[in-house]
Amino acid sequence: MLRYLDDPSLLTRYLELKAEIKRLQAELETLQPAILAALWEEPEQRAEYGGYQLTVGTRRTYAYSERVQALEQELKTLKKREEQDGTATLVRHTSFVVVRPLKPDTPAPDDEPSGDEPA
Repeated sequence: MLRYLDDPSLLTRYLELKAEIKRLQAELETLQPAILAALWEEPEQRAEYGGYQLTVGTRRTYAYSERVQALEQELKTLKKREEQDGTATLVRHTSFVVVRPLKPDTPAPDDEPSGDEPA
């Protein structure tokens, strides 16, 4: 439980919405292949339906040469060094809620003791 949350129903609703989004995302992923296949058959891979325009979007992924990969690693190392030594300037710090299910053998912090455990 969140000690500083006045209304626990907010947390309940938040978790319900997270679960619903996950369910809806899974449903979208099952529908997408059929919709995408139909769009490929349309002239210019474009259609209108229900007040929306649908088009085929594409994303390309590349594999780079060892030279470029080495330069990327070097850049990553240099960035980390600048973060640590203060040369890099923090532009934005974003906070967000991370929700993960508890492991089965991990009691929730607000669970009551079973009575057979030492106090």
